[in-house]
Amino acid sequence: MGYADVPADMYQRTRRGAQGLARDDQGRVLFVRTLYGKGWIMPGGAVHDDEWIPDAMAREWAEETGLHREFGALLAVDQVPADPDSGSNPGIDFVFDAGVFTDGQAAALRVPVGAVTEIGGYEWVHPDKFDGHECIAEYTARRVRQALAAHRAGLWVPFLRHGVPDPAV
Repeated sequence: MGYADVPADMYQRTRRGAQGLARDDQGRVLFVRTLYGKGWIMPGGAVHDDEWIPDAMAREWAEETGLHREFGALLAVDQVPADPDSGSNPGIDFVFDAGVFTDGQAAALRVPVGAVTEIGGYEWVHPDKFDGHECIAEYTARRVRQALAAHRAGLWVPFLRHGVPDPAV
């Protein structure tokens, strides 16, 4: 049976997420301090049903930071196993290049009024401070390091919409 012939109800439900890797002039990475989770994450979030992944990235970024940014290349795709402790389904997270903030832009970042119940603030953390950081999960540190390495090496993944390069990426 071919991929297109498999009935939709036979597919496993998989979460999709989109995150933006932003750096500052000092090489630090932007993390969001969420009020609902256990640790800090890159800005981004869940992709809604029938939503294009780059569109979700732009929506989540605007909701969490109040900023409308142009996103660069897809840097990493991270397949995440189900979590029996939380009951979450397996997921796939897409990490996009969110560019470099100047020191002034980084200092001016403020939590949008509509996000104050969800976002506690932002932290800029240098990659050499990830290990043992009490607020950055090991898998998050690994994901960020891999995305940074891909960016440095120019290893960008083409993001396609039905075989055509997505103009938003």
